[in-house]
Amino acid sequence: MVATPPQWEDFWRSGRIVSCPTDSADGYTGNVRRLWEQFFGQLPSGSRLLDIGTGNGALPLIALDVARDRAADLEVHGIDLARIDPLHVVPDGQRLFKKAVFHGGVRAEAMPFADGYFHAVVGQYSLEYTHCEAALSEIRRVVADGAPARFVLHHASSIVVTIAHESLSHARELEERASAFSDLREYVAAERTDADRAGRLHARIGERIAHLHRLSAESKGSRLLADVLPALGKLFELRQRLSPAEFGEALDRAYRAFKAGEQRLREMIGVALDAGAMGRLADQARASGFRDVRFAPLTQDAEFLVGWQLDMRSASASARVGASP
Repeated sequence: MVATPPQWEDFWRSGRIVSCPTDSADGYTGNVRRLWEQFFGQLPSGSRLLDIGTGNGALPLIALDVARDRAADLEVHGIDLARIDPLHVVPDGQRLFKKAVFHGGVRAEAMPFADGYFHAVVGQYSLEYTHCEAALSEIRRVVADGAPARFVLHHASSIVVTIAHESLSHARELEERASAFSDLREYVAAERTDADRAGRLHARIGERIAHLHRLSAESKGSRLLADVLPALGKLFELRQRLSPAEFGEALDRAYRAFKAGEQRLREMIGVALDAGAMGRLADQARASGFRDVRFAPLTQDAEFLVGWQLDMRSASASARVGASP
């Protein structure tokens, strides 16, 4: 995958189920969830399912829920380039994922599975982060002939990407215009040595933080300020209980988490696909041994564009041999 693993490993250690929810819930809901329920509901009992870029197992969780409701048996595997551990970081993960196997540190372009092992393959907001041509070829290798595949990918015009752009704008406001991290560091240092300077910094910080809270209240969907501002507020409250070194370390951790989130947003925007790029990916899928390749915009409850839906099926060996170059 193109994404830098440490940034994602830090995120997945939070225990969150998804990185790009389609609403305020930490999981897929509405039309997106129904899309996956329909796909998993058609898999015969005994099928082996592969989830590409599984993160903390959002799709395996849905697949296992569907299998339980149908009294069906599924063998579910999830891979991710990040060193994931959903069983231990997701609340109640060992029970939720009792019948899932997760493989962290695994590239979609080089997977440790036998040829034709899986009966179906899926992925949400994952395939576009890979070197797609190599990943599609490897996915075709590990699935059986006729295996269905479904992917949801980032759409360049989706609400998810629109919010990512807004979040990056908020990140610039927070770091460059408001100087939130540097001002807080300066204030805590001045509070111990220069009361007058600390007073001036306190007034400036108050004005800038008020501006950021107004931006957060006016947001069309970005959670960046709503997440970062309380974290900074908590640090401010703890400053007198921490030594200078401890406070510096805590502020450094908060800043690294902020920058990692900013980088994840940039990566998302960078991999989002317009119609032309989606068409080229579909061509790569056909060349890699998939047939019946279809893609279309995907909306959440017929209201918000949330991505591309890509459906296809692995071709038989004979069909691939006879296919046009």
